[in-house]
Amino acid sequence: MSKPVTFLAILLPVFAFGGLHTAEGSAIAAVSEPAKGPDLPASYWLRNSEGWFWYRDPPEARRPPRAPPAPQSRPRELVEFEAMQKRLDDLKRVAVMNPTEANLLAYMRYQRMVMNKSEVFAEHWQRLVWTVPELDYGLSGRPTNSMAIVAFDEQRDERQARAVRALSATYGLLFIFRSDCPYCHRFAPILKRFEQEYGMLVFPVSLDGAGLPEYPNPQADNGIATRLNASVVPALYLTAPSKREIRPVGFGLMALSDLIERIAALGQDKSNGPL
Repeated sequence: MSKPVTFLAILLPVFAFGGLHTAEGSAIAAVSEPAKGPDLPASYWLRNSEGWFWYRDPPEARRPPRAPPAPQSRPRELVEFEAMQKRLDDLKRVAVMNPTEANLLAYMRYQRMVMNKSEVFAEHWQRLVWTVPELDYGLSGRPTNSMAIVAFDEQRDERQARAVRALSATYGLLFIFRSDCPYCHRFAPILKRFEQEYGMLVFPVSLDGAGLPEYPNPQADNGIATRLNASVVPALYLTAPSKREIRPVGFGLMALSDLIERIAALGQDKSNGPL
C-alpha cells in the first residue's frame, strides 16, 4: 500500500518550478522572493525613493561660499561729525546728571565750538546762494530785502485787486450780522468801503431784524443762517446766485487787506463746487 501523499509533497513541485498550473492551463504566479539576476540586485526593489521610473536626479554641485562684501570706507567727515555729536550729547548728559562747574563748563565750551562750525556753514551757504540765483528763495518767493518787500507787496495787491474786480461782475457778498454785535458794527464800515471801491454788491441779512448804520435796510433771516451754520457773526460769504454757488469768506472782524486777499484766493480756487 502506497504512503499517503502529503500536502507538502504536492506543493514541492510548485515551488521547484516557480508556479502552479490549473486545469485550464492558466498560470498562477507563485509567491516567492523576486528573482535575482545580474541586472536586478536585491536592493533594486528597495530603492523606491529614486523618482518616477526610478530616475535619479544628478547631485547638486556644491557652490563655494560667497565671501562677505568688503566694508566700504566711510568719508572722514561723516566719522568726525558723528563723533562730534556723540561728544556733545555725552557732555550734556553728564552736566544734567551732575551739574558741577567743571561739567557745565566742559559742555558749554564744546557747544560753543559746535555753534562756531554752524556759523561758518551758514556763511558759506549764504555766499553760494548769492552766486546761484535759482537757489535764492528771495528771488522766487517773498523777498527778504525791505525795499524788495515793498515792490513785492505792491505787485501782489495789484493782482488781487484785478481778481476781485473781475469777480464783481458775477459774484456778490452775503453779510450776516446782528444789530447788537459790536464786531458787526466795526466790520460794517470796512465792508462798505470794500463795496464802494471794488463794486461788489453786498446782501445784508440781519438775524434780529434790525439794521446797522451802513446797512439800515437788511433782509430778514429766512433760514439761510441756519442752512449755512452761521453761528458766529459777522459772517461773510461769496455767492453767485445765478450759479447757486456760495463759499465762506470768513467769520469775525476782518481788515480790508484780509478781505481782499481771501476773496481773490477764492476766485482762483475752483475746488469748492456749487451748493
